Amino acid sequence: MSLDYASVTAMLDAQADMMRSRLEPPPAEEMPLTVYDDEPMAGKAVRRGTEPTRKPERSRGTNQSADWPEPRPIAHELRPIPPFQPETLLPEVLRAWVMDEAERMPCPPDYVAAAALVALGSLIGAGCAIKPKQNDSWLIVPNLCGAVVGDPSTKKSPALDAGLRPLDRLITNAHREHDAARREYEGQMLIHTARKDAIEGRVKQQAKKSGQGLAEIARELGDLAEPETPKERRYKTNDTTVEKLGELLRDNPSGILAKRDELVGLIASWDREGREGERAFWLEAWNGNQHFDTDRVGRGHVRIENVCVSLIGGIQPDKLIAYLEEATNALANDGMLRRFQFLVYPNHRGWEWRDRSPNKEARDSAYAVFEKLAGMDAVALGAAPADDFAKFPYFRFGPDAQEVFVEWSTDLHRARIEREDNPIIRQHLAKYDKLFPALALILHLVDCVHRGITGPVDRDAALRAAAWCEYLEGHARRCYGLLADAGQRAAQALSDRIKRGMLPDGFTARDVRRNQWRHLTADEAVRAALDWLEGEGWVRPERTPENTTGGRPTVRYRINPALPRKQGDG
Repeated sequence: MSLDYASVTAMLDAQADMMRSRLEPPPAEEMPLTVYDDEPMAGKAVRRGTEPTRKPERSRGTNQSADWPEPRPIAHELRPIPPFQPETLLPEVLRAWVMDEAERMPCPPDYVAAAALVALGSLIGAGCAIKPKQNDSWLIVPNLCGAVVGDPSTKKSPALDAGLRPLDRLITNAHREHDAARREYEGQMLIHTARKDAIEGRVKQQAKKSGQGLAEIARELGDLAEPETPKERRYKTNDTTVEKLGELLRDNPSGILAKRDELVGLIASWDREGREGERAFWLEAWNGNQHFDTDRVGRGHVRIENVCVSLIGGIQPDKLIAYLEEATNALANDGMLRRFQFLVYPNHRGWEWRDRSPNKEARDSAYAVFEKLAGMDAVALGAAPADDFAKFPYFRFGPDAQEVFVEWSTDLHRARIEREDNPIIRQHLAKYDKLFPALALILHLVDCVHRGITGPVDRDAALRAAAWCEYLEGHARRCYGLLADAGQRAAQALSDRIKRGMLPDGFTARDVRRNQWRHLTADEAVRAALDWLEGEGWVRPERTPENTTGGRPTVRYRINPALPRKQGDG
């Protein structure tokens, strides 16, 4: 397939325009956001419209005789995302396999592709790197952190398993080879022990006699080398402590993949006080090219030449929202979530009955790529050998690919990061400086081992990397958009309680807050929810007259009688 930067971006824009034209009302990206600047951040109600939305005015005095408006639904629509285009994003050898796995489940192909790309990056790991500039020493290792976002019913875990399944064959083979090496090692150790015992026996006999010649026998004992303990090649771990992960990396300097079914708990744990050591370890692991030393009582000193970990797992939207709300209070933090550049939150595919045989030819071709990358010789594929300034073999962009990267990088920093108002989005996009070169190298090496080509990273790989970055930015904006819509989430939570008859007609903000319902625990959130529901015709504030003692009037909220509510509500 012939690709160029303009055609890739035009294709993505056209697809996005087509998607937007089908949405009523127009999606959030095309509409300015109006934020009520007179409220604290946690309680801001965000509205969308072609014109700035006026904040609803509170009614003054009683309004029981006024006609109620028709209550409008409190609906939350996810922000639109670029479509998944396998022809643009995936090399041909992976395309049919990814789509076949997704269609047979069925699940979004985004999930399977994300797992596969992160797994491929873990196989390459610190085995080789890329220098994105022609003269600079800037070096990037292609390990990636990825997360698939969706509700429990969206088949996140089966999709991750499908994308990572090529590693299972490698793990089985590595375990078999290690068992054979272990048996051979045990035989060698038996011989070594016998020789050592024999030499030590000679030392004792000679010492009982004249004592002469002991030095020569001792040298013989010193020259007796103990067989090296075989180390199993590890590709993946599901549950490990930082200390054990360090030992695995010591024995697997190219890196390893960590898979977690639920990522938010792991990420949130690194933000807690007293876990600074673990956080520092994982931050180094994201870089993939630094050494790390640990000293522990009982374990002694462990030196890791390359802390290189790829990470993949699932996240439920509600848990992601809770983490984002907590993380916004520490924007100066290093933001571990922003390091998950491979963050996908696709639209849910409706369930359909599917029962067909796997595409064996596509599966075998894709699995062969994983096997070849696991044992690749980067220098034989065109990488420059490691030297005094690069600790790994490394590739560079070819001339055409370099042009694509320079154009993309200029657009990223000048048109996207500098003009972005949301600090979290800015921080996330800033990490794409690693994402593009890492993806380009992974995609290039896939083509190298499949098509038998060698040399620098080519234009097709660079264009696919640019398309991936465009696609992943849309998904990141959808994920972080969950946080921006906090006022609407609070309104949805309150509207649900009203429909279920959990609040009486004439309730107060204090009645809501003291229940400590989810998304309605803070004063700002309750106020934002009430403002939103008032604007949509659900409730109407009614102030009681000031009493003779000069106390503050009580604001009670009347509920629109047109709303369907459960029997027995107040």
